[in-house]
Amino acid sequence: MKKVDLSSLNLEEYFTSINIENIKNKLSIPKYKKITDRLELLIKADLPTIKKYLNIANYYSLEEKKEIEKAFNYSAHRQKEKFMKHFKKLNLKSCPFCNNNYIYFYTKGDGKANTLATLEHYYPKAKYPHLSLSFYNLIPSCSICNSKFKGNKEQEGKIVHPYYDDFNENAKFSINVNSLDVNKDIELEVNLNSIDEKCKTSIERFQLEKIYKQHNDIAKEIWNKAQAYNEDRINELYESFYKNLGYSQEDVKNFVFCSYLDKKDIHRKNHTKLTQDILKQFGLITRS
Repeated sequence: MKKVDLSSLNLEEYFTSINIENIKNKLSIPKYKKITDRLELLIKADLPTIKKYLNIANYYSLEEKKEIEKAFNYSAHRQKEKFMKHFKKLNLKSCPFCNNNYIYFYTKGDGKANTLATLEHYYPKAKYPHLSLSFYNLIPSCSICNSKFKGNKEQEGKIVHPYYDDFNENAKFSINVNSLDVNKDIELEVNLNSIDEKCKTSIERFQLEKIYKQHNDIAKEIWNKAQAYNEDRINELYESFYKNLGYSQEDVKNFVFCSYLDKKDIHRKNHTKLTQDILKQFGLITRS
């Protein structure tokens, strides 16, 4: 939900993790030259460049697209550690689309890469098989966002792209509350709003508002903790115990609210954006 940090990205290394010669051999006939002559460009292409080459797909029939997809062999690459390590380096532990499900990368005993994440094709590989291994077209995500909530044709390329867009800056969770007692039985409803068109399309595609309305219990827990753990109480905990252990006051807030309260850490834990937005609403963390 926050723009992904790509500082670890090395496109040259990513390119060498792909069996380029094998793709060229499988697409060696002249009608595929539009792809084979541009293989390096397509694989390294940033999103604006990818958009310029979407129309390559228009030159091929459905059967030919299947041949192209087979040649690129995304499924086999996904099992290779040297390929998947570039997505692992992005250090995403929670889905960047929903922040509601964890994603994990690991290596199996046979040395093959495996993951509890999927790689979402921003532009679908069945329609644009020549982009099936393009780095900027592949986004680590949870299987629910990648499979259950497939976009319709009108949403293609119009949802938030986590490498370029910052959902965190352009959409906000909130709850309707003015003054309520600390009470285990209070009912608080989570709302999610944005005026940004990409964010609104993402909210619709991934059913984010409906999903997060199922997390009203989290809002209730945050509300009750916010009443019990104001700044004075947090400072007291820090001075009396955590300071001597080497923790900071921000660490204490993280412990109290069972989350990370710095926006750079949104992808480290599920529901972090929800927690941060509600605490900003209460004035317990600053808006930054």
